[in-house]
Amino acid sequence: MDTQTLESVPVFDRDFWSDEVILDPYPTYRELRDLGPVVWLARHEAWAITHHTELRAALGNPRVFSSARGCMMNEPMNKAFAGNILCTDDPEHLDMRKVFALPLMPGTVRKLRERMEELAVAQVDLLMKRESFDAVADVGHYLPINVVAELVGLPEDGRRHMLEWAADSFDAFGPMGNERTLTGLQIAQEAGSYTRGIDPQKLTPGSWGASLFEAAGRGEISDAQARSMMMGYVAPALDTTINAISSAIWLFAKNPQQWVRLRADRGLVTGVINEVIRMESPIRAFSRYVAQDHSLGGVELKKGTRAMMLYACANRDERHYPEADRFDITRPARDHVAFGYGTHTCAGMHLAKLEMTVMFNALADRIARFEIVEEERRPHNTLRGLHRLIVNAIPA
Repeated sequence: MDTQTLESVPVFDRDFWSDEVILDPYPTYRELRDLGPVVWLARHEAWAITHHTELRAALGNPRVFSSARGCMMNEPMNKAFAGNILCTDDPEHLDMRKVFALPLMPGTVRKLRERMEELAVAQVDLLMKRESFDAVADVGHYLPINVVAELVGLPEDGRRHMLEWAADSFDAFGPMGNERTLTGLQIAQEAGSYTRGIDPQKLTPGSWGASLFEAAGRGEISDAQARSMMMGYVAPALDTTINAISSAIWLFAKNPQQWVRLRADRGLVTGVINEVIRMESPIRAFSRYVAQDHSLGGVELKKGTRAMMLYACANRDERHYPEADRFDITRPARDHVAFGYGTHTCAGMHLAKLEMTVMFNALADRIARFEIVEEERRPHNTLRGLHRLIVNAIPA
């Protein structure tokens, strides 16, 4: 960025990946939005797209805001993930997504509902016998670990590491020089080595993982693509849903009248999901490579720069959502960007919505309100969520 250009655009000088910003991000997001829809992150030499309207426009324009040069803020990860479904543009991305998304389509996902409901009800019944429980480990983890891990089809040695791989691989999306990024790079390398070297014969027959290699056998994707896509099932299928479910309990504990509303009208559950992930977006940001000169929000973005898609910031944009910091499950928030937008809209969102719906209904059947006993957050470069949330559940 030359001096003349810097003088004409809004600039943010602080570290976007500092513990302070990550643990209490909303004042910083407001500051960024107040600076403008497109802001230069001077410390990181990247653009930040902060407003809802401009972010949706950018996400819907992959010819300019390309994923093919990676979605991370460091070149080792961008190079390592080259060709991954997350780091490709159409038509390559679309060809991979057709295979990847097959077990995640609404009709297929709906077949899981009965089993999920049985598991969720049994778990809530068990938790109600306790004085308190951890909404992260005991509720958020429960369906992803007991259903999704089985569906992916990894052998036991892979299942044992899924949670660690998922969280730490997302940490590796941060900038170089950041300690969490460096640790995450090591874990991401370990996870990548595992999936690249996996024996397809050891995957559970009929599982999502096995279906990738069957598609490779038919020539629909390459063997290398099948192996890289395995991580697409491992990481996003776990932490994002875990964080959304536990964040919902935290929000309902803080806003008990909204829980009363849901218990009285289960038809609001879709609104609950949209509002929870709008308020507490599980993914704070991914980046894109600016593939050609482009004007956005009154700012000229030059080819070769990198732009951060600030999902969590745009989801609190008061220009788009009146009283954006207020939790309201009746808010029409279907156009949030927590699942992304455009060609890279989250392929697993139907599964995530089902898991949340089932768990919220099971909790609402038994619990009149939540009381927070203890909460703990730990900084993470990409994910927003609670590390621990101890609650008392007052029986209905």
